[in-house]
Amino acid sequence: MFNVCIIAASLYLSPYLTEPIFGVAIGVVAGGAVQFFMQLPSLRRHQMMLRFQFNPFHPGVKRIGLLILPAMVGLSVTQVNILVNTLLASYLPEGSQTYLFYGMRLVLFPLGIFGVALGTAILPTMAKQTSEGQIHELKKTLSFGLRLVLFIIIPAMIGLITLRIPIIHLFFQHGRFTAAGTAGTAAALLFYCVGLPAFAGIRIVVAAFYSLQDTKTPVKVAVAAMAANVVLSLLLMRPLLHGGLALATSLSAVLNFGLLIWILNRRLQGIEWPMILRSVGNTILATIPVGLLGWAVASLPIWSFPGEWDVKTFWLCSAIAMSILSYIVSNRLLRSEEQDFLWEMVKTKIAKKGIRPA
Repeated sequence: MFNVCIIAASLYLSPYLTEPIFGVAIGVVAGGAVQFFMQLPSLRRHQMMLRFQFNPFHPGVKRIGLLILPAMVGLSVTQVNILVNTLLASYLPEGSQTYLFYGMRLVLFPLGIFGVALGTAILPTMAKQTSEGQIHELKKTLSFGLRLVLFIIIPAMIGLITLRIPIIHLFFQHGRFTAAGTAGTAAALLFYCVGLPAFAGIRIVVAAFYSLQDTKTPVKVAVAAMAANVVLSLLLMRPLLHGGLALATSLSAVLNFGLLIWILNRRLQGIEWPMILRSVGNTILATIPVGLLGWAVASLPIWSFPGEWDVKTFWLCSAIAMSILSYIVSNRLLRSEEQDFLWEMVKTKIAKKGIRPA
């Protein structure tokens, strides 16, 4: 709904304003409001409706304030990295900033839908387990959270890498966005995808730290990763241009994730590495058909021709559909626990709506 409000304001409000960009700003504010208010009916149904209460000296308010300040700083590090890359891209050939912007938007699509959502949903469970001293259960939840998010993100990464040209060509190559823009954005997307599993994994590991009421360690690691991003950006931007900036962001995310998981592994005295590694191995095997299908469709000469948008749409949609189907079948053969869990969730949702699955 946030995006719907921005798009609607851009299309139907901006043309009537002296400064059209103000319409987008209004759409952002309206989208945030809609995001908030649309959740109130669900809170009311669960008898968790918000109440206005002013008690700034409550010990819980003080405790949350102390915990949330480092968390806010940690969240801002990602924005600082993006700002640094944008500034450095201004020293590169024209269009570099645009390529990075569109490349990051495509990466944020699977990350926002699955990585951020799962990290948010898993935090209450981890917090409850920590408060009850169930460290063994916490480690199991952490393990399954990592396995589940990588089960979704790894095929998304391979799909974005192999189909990056068709996706960018079909969605963006219109008007003043030329084939050169498609190639530049594809380079940025390729290097951003290198860090996609780390971007998603960070969300799960940080949730574990928050459940332990430790919001300072993720900040310290994030600041170290930010420094690494600046150094790597300066080293890679000359040989790889804007692709080097994207790669620096990905490598700094890998460093961030690696340090966090190493510290957490020591603090919890080990996590379920055999299960995680076995799951990731099966996921990679199941992703091979996804990569082959994406590569085959991306190799078609049609992507270098103008027009024929209906045919191109058919090929891209077919590639995505066949990739999803092949991934489901492969995981069925491999008896994936993560896929079984997701299917059970789907069946539960269907049952709640009174629909019998086939």
